[in-house]
Amino acid sequence: MSSKDASYYDYDPSKGAAIAFAILYTGSFIYTLFQYIWLKSWFWLFMVLAAAMESVGYIGRVVSVYNTTNRNAYIVQFVLIFLAPALMAASCYMAMGRVILHVTPSSFRNIKNLWVPPRWMTPIFVTCDIVAFLIQVFGATSATSKDPKVVQRGYNVMKVGLVIQLLCFGFFLIVSLRFHFISKKFESSWPDRQWKKLLMAINIASGLIFARSIYRMVEFTTGFDGYLSVHEWNFYVFEAALMLPVLVLFNLYHPAKFLTNVGWRQQREKSHLPLSGSSLQDLSSRK
Repeated sequence: MSSKDASYYDYDPSKGAAIAFAILYTGSFIYTLFQYIWLKSWFWLFMVLAAAMESVGYIGRVVSVYNTTNRNAYIVQFVLIFLAPALMAASCYMAMGRVILHVTPSSFRNIKNLWVPPRWMTPIFVTCDIVAFLIQVFGATSATSKDPKVVQRGYNVMKVGLVIQLLCFGFFLIVSLRFHFISKKFESSWPDRQWKKLLMAINIASGLIFARSIYRMVEFTTGFDGYLSVHEWNFYVFEAALMLPVLVLFNLYHPAKFLTNVGWRQQREKSHLPLSGSSLQDLSSRK
């Protein structure tokens, strides 16, 4: 990769796979944008941006695999595809906060019961995600160099961002999965339990994002000349094929279909049904 005309890839990139995923991601982006406008789900902006980044990223990859020495196309596909999941994670944080606020009795919204109350969920996790995102941006710009030393330095910086993201997202995943089980204590107060589908979608999407982040961590740890970096199938199996279902999941189970508060501000749901006195006593006895 030291030659000016050398390919940016250490393998012969697949044109068919790049085209297929460019079409799939673009289709999901168009539908995500349509839902965002039609359902007026303004808080879902990060997911729209993530879908746009994935779409442009894979279109850039198509251009890049047809001209493997094109630096601009390579940078576009590498940076956008790598960074998009961080915005997906932020969307999961915000959606989870609204789900908890939507269904949890006010007396139950405390650190003891939830570990992270809904009013703190978005500020804490999104702030952490933004820090990780900015660090990864800085590292990704260096990782597109043809100089092996600069690439490795970029990988090391991106690993720092990934560590922060993994720690933050790992804790969020535990909190989210835990809520899935403890919500059984008060879900009987809701005659319509369709919100459980959204909760399941958030948990599945979070698991996929977490698995992808582990793949990237291992990839950068083994270096630019490691097995994961020099064999393309890893990219499509652990990156492309894991992030597409995240977008499709929320196309099918869009937050606006289950929540009434999908604006920018996170407010207490007017439709919340408080637990009855007997239910509260039963809830307390289960703590």
